Amino acid sequence: MTAWAWILVQRVTDELAGRITSGELAPGAPVPTEAELRDTHSIQPAQASWIWRQLQKRRLAHMTRRRVLVVGPPDAQWPSKWTPPIERRIAEVVGVLVRRIRAGEIAVHERVATQEQLRSGFGISREVATEVRYRLEDLGWAYSIPHYGIFAAPADEWPAQGGGE
Repeated sequence: MTAWAWILVQRVTDELAGRITSGELAPGAPVPTEAELRDTHSIQPAQASWIWRQLQKRRLAHMTRRRVLVVGPPDAQWPSKWTPPIERRIAEVVGVLVRRIRAGEIAVHERVATQEQLRSGFGISREVATEVRYRLEDLGWAYSIPHYGIFAAPADEWPAQGGGE
């Protein structure tokens, strides 16, 4: 890397670090993608990767399972207003629905919820609602009928104690 390229990469890294520490990029916010960095600053792919690695080394950002770099160190204690990661949110909603099925609040062969009910009742996106429905089915707590919805499975088809919660 030439001296000028090195200076540019350092400048971009320091700029992003400043935006993070100042709060302009809030905890949980995505860091600009490598492609965005390349386009915005006219840098090479390896230089964009280096910037991402430096932010991670400084514990200013971390990589999610979905390969998105987000602001904050891994396992940080986020402010209460921060929305939990998608996987954790899916698990929370599935846990609530499993408890309702187990308690009989959602009867066997009764519709668990429509996608709209999941979205409005739990404040989740369409994608998360869809994943919740798939997860309930995969775990054995529900079954689906195409074009009709997802319904609570009979008790004899439920997973062993503790499955899915």
